[in-house]
Amino acid sequence: MVVLVGVAACAPATEPLPGLTASATATETPIPTPTSTPTVDYSNAELGIVFEDDPDLTGAEAEVYHWAAEYETEYWRTLTTNTVSPKFSTIASPEVQALMQQVVDKNVGIQAKIGGVFHVEMREITVDGETARAVACADYRDATFADATRSYTPDEAGFGGTTREELTLARVADQTWVVLTSAISSPC
Repeated sequence: MVVLVGVAACAPATEPLPGLTASATATETPIPTPTSTPTVDYSNAELGIVFEDDPDLTGAEAEVYHWAAEYETEYWRTLTTNTVSPKFSTIASPEVQALMQQVVDKNVGIQAKIGGVFHVEMREITVDGETARAVACADYRDATFADATRSYTPDEAGFGGTTREELTLARVADQTWVVLTSAISSPC
């Protein structure tokens, strides 16, 4: 069997085809402007944590908000279970983990029972390269407190008013931040 393969070549036309013209024109492609995206609501009704007034953030600020909100969620989980949340091993420094263990040890020692609803507002999120800051305004107005002897109001338990918790974070990987420090200061 013999197979023949033919190749045909066309020579370019020496004269332009009638009625067709072409010329190059430059057009600018618009560059999209980033728009803010509503931050995810990290509230968890089953756990009893409500994030209020979620800001619209993008980029690194949105990442920091995510990790700070995760931290606040695991903080509340730790308080309500009297067990350090295992997630702290991936979202908090060893110093913060040790602080959470101290809180648990104290609460277990007094047979504390904490529940109800914890309200948090994240604000003042700033990023400077690989470090960041965030402020959590913690409001325990709907939280419940008890020990082996009786129940307490948030004021009686030392959780009255809205406290200001200042968090410092460090980027440890692309889009991953760890809480380095947590300090309670003046009211929000």
